[in-house]
Amino acid sequence: MPAVLSRRNCFDTFSTSSRIVPHTPINTMSNPALTIKLEPVASGVARPSAGTTPLVIEKDGQSAWLHIPQNASAGPLPLLVVLHGAGKGTYWTLEEGHMSVSDWAGRANKHGCAVLYPAARGSTWDYISSGRKEHKDFEFVTHAINTARRTVPIDDRRIALLGISDGGSMALSLVSHNPKVFQAAMSISAGFCSDPPCAAPGAPKMFIKHGAADSMFPLKRVGLPLRDKLVALGYEVEHRVGKGDGGIFGPAGHVPPGWQEEFLPAWLAMRAE
Repeated sequence: MPAVLSRRNCFDTFSTSSRIVPHTPINTMSNPALTIKLEPVASGVARPSAGTTPLVIEKDGQSAWLHIPQNASAGPLPLLVVLHGAGKGTYWTLEEGHMSVSDWAGRANKHGCAVLYPAARGSTWDYISSGRKEHKDFEFVTHAINTARRTVPIDDRRIALLGISDGGSMALSLVSHNPKVFQAAMSISAGFCSDPPCAAPGAPKMFIKHGAADSMFPLKRVGLPLRDKLVALGYEVEHRVGKGDGGIFGPAGHVPPGWQEEFLPAWLAMRAE
């Protein structure tokens, strides 16, 4: 069973040997480099006809792919934004394998949600490769999200981020800094969450998974402290631990099988508020 940890007030304190100690250093400010802004969208956006997906969104040489479910019920759609891991063009490609863009068409149809898959300019997200100084990739992600919202009717109450490895770290970071934009983060094998602010009432839910035998981001050294940090800040966290064989692609490893759909049913079952 996954560990579901309830929200706590991050301003609470606890007593240790008669001393009052804060749970964690408190950050109440969001990071401008991690800000995603939703633009106004005209009402009455029509859904594109069947057979037109994926739609390609491009700007300044950067691309994102938008999959639209073909048999979804009428009305605004949930939007899933997928953030890939490190190694694009070196260890994997967007054309095939576990990071394949085209495979998301079937998942969009299966779950009845629109799927937006942006690609970083480099092998990973520039916020990470620049030592948390650059954020041009997220300017493009913002552009892609708003373009998707102008292209297909999207339920703005039901936008979520899913990421693996570096993408998982950025999913947690972006969602925690944009609580009015995202309903949830789904993070597989994340290494960090960048200076998350204290959770306010109604904060997004954090779905997190780490492998028990992940050698890149070990569970005890990385996964559990990351979980505990977010809980101490007041976030509701569902944390799952992959068990079994390790390695890169084992169920307890860094890129577990089925990571793409690990949390989708749980997110989609959430009530829009």
